[in-house]
Amino acid sequence: MRPRWLALAVFVACALPAGAARITVPIYLEDSHAGSFYWLAEHLDLDEQYTLVHFDAHSDASGIFDSDRIRERLRRVGSLEERQQLLASWRAAGAVQCYNWIEPLMPAPISRVIWVSGRKRPEQKEAIEQLDGHLEAAPRAAGSFREHYQAVSFDRLRAEMKEDGPVIVSIDLDYFADIATDRRASEFERVWRFVAECRNLRAVTIAVSRPYLKDDEQADDLLRLALEASLSLPTAAIQFEPFQKVGNDRSLRAREFQKRKEEVPAFSLAKSSEKMRAVLLANRDRILTRTRNAAWEQQLDEWKKETPEVRLTVKDREPSTDGIWRVPVSDSAEVELETEPSDAAVERIEWIALKPEYPRCNLTAKRADEIGFASGAPPRPRWRENRLVGAGTTISVTDEIGAVRLKARVVIGGHLRETRPIEVRRFSSAGFRAALTEQFRLPYLFGSGELRDGVETGPETGFGADCANFVVYALRRQGQAVPWSNPKQLRKHLERLAVNAQAGGTPVGETDVGAGLIVHFGNHVAAVMEDRPPRGTLGRNDLVAHQLEGMPEIVSLGKLLSTRKTNRFDLYRVWSPKAEPDLLFGGDVMLGRTVGAAIEQGLNPFGGIQPRLERSSSNLVNLECVLSEKGTASRAKRYSFRAPIAAGLLLRLARIDAVSLANNHATDFGEEALLDSIVNLKASEIASVGAGATTERAFAPHFFTTPTGRRTAVIALDDTTDDVGRGLIARARDRAQVSDAITEARAGASFVFCFVHWGEENTVKVTERQRELARWLIDHGVDAVAGSHPHCIQPFDSYRGRPIFYSLGNLIFDGAPTLPGWNRGHLVEFDLGKTRAPLFRLVPVRLDARGFPELAEANQTSELRWTDRNRQKDRD
Repeated sequence: MRPRWLALAVFVACALPAGAARITVPIYLEDSHAGSFYWLAEHLDLDEQYTLVHFDAHSDASGIFDSDRIRERLRRVGSLEERQQLLASWRAAGAVQCYNWIEPLMPAPISRVIWVSGRKRPEQKEAIEQLDGHLEAAPRAAGSFREHYQAVSFDRLRAEMKEDGPVIVSIDLDYFADIATDRRASEFERVWRFVAECRNLRAVTIAVSRPYLKDDEQADDLLRLALEASLSLPTAAIQFEPFQKVGNDRSLRAREFQKRKEEVPAFSLAKSSEKMRAVLLANRDRILTRTRNAAWEQQLDEWKKETPEVRLTVKDREPSTDGIWRVPVSDSAEVELETEPSDAAVERIEWIALKPEYPRCNLTAKRADEIGFASGAPPRPRWRENRLVGAGTTISVTDEIGAVRLKARVVIGGHLRETRPIEVRRFSSAGFRAALTEQFRLPYLFGSGELRDGVETGPETGFGADCANFVVYALRRQGQAVPWSNPKQLRKHLERLAVNAQAGGTPVGETDVGAGLIVHFGNHVAAVMEDRPPRGTLGRNDLVAHQLEGMPEIVSLGKLLSTRKTNRFDLYRVWSPKAEPDLLFGGDVMLGRTVGAAIEQGLNPFGGIQPRLERSSSNLVNLECVLSEKGTASRAKRYSFRAPIAAGLLLRLARIDAVSLANNHATDFGEEALLDSIVNLKASEIASVGAGATTERAFAPHFFTTPTGRRTAVIALDDTTDDVGRGLIARARDRAQVSDAITEARAGASFVFCFVHWGEENTVKVTERQRELARWLIDHGVDAVAGSHPHCIQPFDSYRGRPIFYSLGNLIFDGAPTLPGWNRGHLVEFDLGKTRAPLFRLVPVRLDARGFPELAEANQTSELRWTDRNRQKDRD
């Protein structure tokens, strides 16, 4: 799955004002429960007030003599860094211990403690005596904490909880120390269900407390249960510190070991069981470790080397840019276990599906009785493991539409290992409707627009959606960067067709249904999936997809209307690009060899698509040849392409404004020819992008302004070689310079386009190198990516609502008159609008036997000679 960067998330999730809504839940784990003090003191707002729910066999209520000194010193710091240094020194000296860590945090930030001891009759009186034990000798400014500390049994916990403020949960694993091994998992689940369903939860801390457990095996088993439970919450930010220590342990238990001259037990990562190793290796991208991070990574790498690598893939398929495997429901989908090396023997395999625990959640409600959508629903999603039938290295994925997450546990090389989960999405139909159906079987998450998972946001986290964002997700999958919205906000991103309409009274067309037709009820929306008889109007029999307080479903419009207070609605459709685009991109253009000869004879290779070029305000293509008579062909290359000088005038007459020279043929005849090409293109009033006399010029963006006044930038990159050369070509591998180019482009434009020469030739398969670069470019500020070089069309994809055209194929290229892939291409037209998200249209072209393009729907290729057009222009 996608990696998660947690360092910032952990701090932000705690440090924001306590009254604000919280979705990400930080979970902190270390050996000593004193670590909860040091972590909370660093991250919480010390002036806010929280309820601490404390699961522990012990009260940890001992007071610290003159603890006001600690409270005052924590607040008397000049910066977060100073507080971190102070806490580090206290930790090393053991200023706060595992048995007295709570009291220094009272009465703020912890204003109330609910101790759940596991006993039927908790010893509250003893806990209060420990809290207030030093009051006579060292009076506390806040006085007695008698009213702030309460002991309850687990059975009474929910009744005693008040949903009136933020909550912290701390769990000491010795809470489970006396529970029989066969009941341990079920008892832990009982506690964790409380955690998962706790509203206003701000943080969870978990202590191993190895000295209070029976042995290393028990500690390992309980810690593994805690980690697996933490990982079951997709909105959790997990920090695990296996090397973190607290100095000078003065606890009674430690003294017992010291009297016997025995070492005080501590959790040892190196002694982890096979089950623990499997969990940590499979989820290392979700777990943050700060203390001795190098040692953590080294230990994981050592375990990784013990066995062949294991991973899951979908047979004969490729993942999308976001790492999700998408397969039409009409096709078979088999998930298979791959090993590295491939001939490694798998001794046993167990298949597991990760299914949503709750069909609906409310991510923003502070109380169960809040009025609104998903009232009373749990506050966060959760995955639960379901074992599947199957013992082979492949398993078929259900033919139901929607999303499923799978992982496998295997015994390989005598070791237990676990794969990272993969997500498979089965869809029906195409385009917008396909993007709706792939979300089925995911829960309703009210407030889903606020979800965060690394760089992913909203329903693109894969956790679920609410009604408006169910639709927004489908728009973003079509490459429209529509922000996550509620039903009211969604209106401004759609084109209104009818107001206060009724079923049967509004005409609809299949084109509109395919592109996206939205029924808007004011506080709820649905998308039309099928126009059923009587066709041509939106009627009660027509099918719509929607998501409301449960998993998505397809129902008739009539059934949906029957649940509404009114049978009227507004009707919207997804915007379509205007006929006159602001920007057009074409694929590989090679004007040498036989094409060059035709140009010298007066033929115009662009003639078949000229009308399309003339409709666009700006046109850019990848020029895969040298426009110069200088230089000699490189002996290292099989093909070297040189176009006649006259081709420059042809490009200008074809309305080409700029060309990318960031490709593997720009230096076919050496650097001198490349620089001369740039001069010749400039003489024809054509800009060169992606190459230049200096590295700075090669990476420089090309700017232009649309008729609507929108400033746009294009950068071009070559990724066909790792050879940097002298820097005349902008190479994608120079990430620092690429980042600077994007920054420069963003500073001067509202839309940034990147043209990349990448991938492998003559294959429709997108490489992982392409996908990684596409993600990187978009994460760093690019709004759309188009590619060339494979000489065939590669799939369209999107990432975070930005379109990716992995390969536009050939536009003008001779050499393979009978090869279907070679002779197909796309133009991509952009309507950049003025305020709304950019729209695009793919225009298919085909190449004739000469390598000249024509519109795929056209029957004839224009034979107009470019020399004739030149004479006509002179007469005009």
